[in-house]
Amino acid sequence: MTTAKKRSRRTRGKTTKGRDWLVGPIPDDVFGSASDPACQPGPQAPPLAIDERFEYLLSNPDLFEAVRQTLPAREPGSVGRPPGYPPYIYFVFLCAISVFGSARSTARHLQRDLWWNPVREAVRKHLGSEEADSLKPTGPSLSQWNYFFKNHLKTHVSAVRDTSRELWVRQALDMGMMAESGSRGSWIRPERDQVLHGDATVAKPPSKHTRHETVDKETGEIRRHRVDPDASNTTEGGGKPVYGNKFLSLAVRVARTPHSRVILALESVRTKSRKRDPEREDEGTAVVRLVRHLLSKAPGIRAFTYDTALRGVHRAPLIADGIVVFTRQHGGLKPHPLQRFEKHYENGKCGHDLYAAEGRVCERYFTVDGETYYAPLPVEELERRKQNKSRFYHRLVIPCSRGDHEFRIRVDETKEDREIDPSTKKPRFNRAEHLRQIPPATPVGRRLLGFRQDSESNHSRFDQAYPHERVPAYGANAGLLIYIGYAWVNNSITRALGQKPLGLAA
Repeated sequence: MTTAKKRSRRTRGKTTKGRDWLVGPIPDDVFGSASDPACQPGPQAPPLAIDERFEYLLSNPDLFEAVRQTLPAREPGSVGRPPGYPPYIYFVFLCAISVFGSARSTARHLQRDLWWNPVREAVRKHLGSEEADSLKPTGPSLSQWNYFFKNHLKTHVSAVRDTSRELWVRQALDMGMMAESGSRGSWIRPERDQVLHGDATVAKPPSKHTRHETVDKETGEIRRHRVDPDASNTTEGGGKPVYGNKFLSLAVRVARTPHSRVILALESVRTKSRKRDPEREDEGTAVVRLVRHLLSKAPGIRAFTYDTALRGVHRAPLIADGIVVFTRQHGGLKPHPLQRFEKHYENGKCGHDLYAAEGRVCERYFTVDGETYYAPLPVEELERRKQNKSRFYHRLVIPCSRGDHEFRIRVDETKEDREIDPSTKKPRFNRAEHLRQIPPATPVGRRLLGFRQDSESNHSRFDQAYPHERVPAYGANAGLLIYIGYAWVNNSITRALGQKPLGLAA
């Protein structure tokens, strides 16, 4: 290949510090072109007052259904401290912590008629007048809440999590999200409400201390601290070290519609070593399990977008389940040989060396300067074939002086990829790591990347709901319950405000 002429920024080959190869320009193809208009931001969500958030929470009938399925009422003759209130009151209390900021503040608010009377009216509406009239004239005290939270809610955290997830999925389906319809969207440009977005965040516990005792070096005073038993140091995106418990969330929303996010699933994931914390899954394993569960409930899901914590080993089973899985390309990947394409003619043959680079199929050349140059090949279509497991193909074009060639290549994991290489004792090829159904550096890829940013917004709102952005509970299970309460408030707002008709462009 001759030395490339000087080109515009769009068409000039690019190199990165530390690389000994060049990557050519991204072609205009089915994944978009440089002339495509940028996605316009949707309307800004109007702010909501505290009383509105509380009102929308109480108006959600699913809230009381969740309690009925997970928190049994106290049986007559049971030993232990009487709860003083039915379980659904404490569940309302749990959710209200995300409205008022802390359990102490929630208890104080529910001591006042201004906030307790709406609770009694909601009970009257959902459970009947007899149940409402049986409630005490004021809400639970902080002591009553702490006892119920420790001895009842924390012991039923798994049931509360799973039941909430099923009710949230049902809410999203009832609102028309994740609908299965061949006329809406495509595999390359799915509708906004057909795309799951997810992320994990490390939430700070009430105390930043990591040791139960510290000694003042000047006075010798021993100070005792409360330490979160599950919190640990970890590193977030960008290399920022943080201390806390890690929580995973998956959600969906409607395009260009404020207050339309529905949180579908939450989980507490491992931050310590597997040996120190065997109860929780690592982030990638938990993501795969939750997404596959959601797919079993909502077959209209077409895509899932996440960050680079999701690697090829995690993407492969989700792709086989029939969806597009989009993440940014993980740094540090070198071009990987795929195959050599040859075609014979009467007067000779042509050959093309195909490699995976930048998440897509490229043809390798050598410049006159001795540099390795990878030219991305234009893709005409992303094809999906459904058998026992789904298969995805790129139908692409190989430019050739003898005439362009049309070629199909798998962009999902194959049986041959999974075979163990005797020399390395590892699978032969991590195809889902090197090849992407939708390459990141394309207009379509940037569109899906924008969808994932909603997870950042969700976690930010969760942090800001509490003083000093610290979750008011010690331990991973307790923190998960607080996050579940926050999700109930969020989804209740979405339910109350409704949504615009589907089909709007993202």
